[in-house]
Amino acid sequence: MLTAFEDFLTDISDCFIDRRLHVWRSRLILPFSLITRDGPVVLYNDERVAENFNHYLTACDAMRLDLVDRTVISLENCQDGTWLGTFQTRLVSQGILATDPYTSTALLRLVDGRYRMSSMLNGRGHQEWTGVDNA
Repeated sequence: MLTAFEDFLTDISDCFIDRRLHVWRSRLILPFSLITRDGPVVLYNDERVAENFNHYLTACDAMRLDLVDRTVISLENCQDGTWLGTFQTRLVSQGILATDPYTSTALLRLVDGRYRMSSMLNGRGHQEWTGVDNA
């Protein structure tokens, strides 16, 4: 299960650098909720997912990111068909941290042997880099 979680983290990291919305979308269960320090964001449909993804691409450009690195902290089987995956995120530009690392937890389900998330707690909102409300 740990390898599947590591694959999940790779997908939800590289998709922003590689600008591959379809990879991000393939790892979400809608409605998807993202809880940030600025408040909750709920994405109900593919249009909202794409809009939100594009805001994060703007943030990546503003920070000149060339690496989004997520590493496993823990993976917990909740025994009800869900998993809690906790990880640390580092945003890197030219080998230097663009912001302090932060820890998030995803509520996950295994779908066809791959983790997909329905919620992320303590996600980093794009607002401080884009000036756009976390939509």
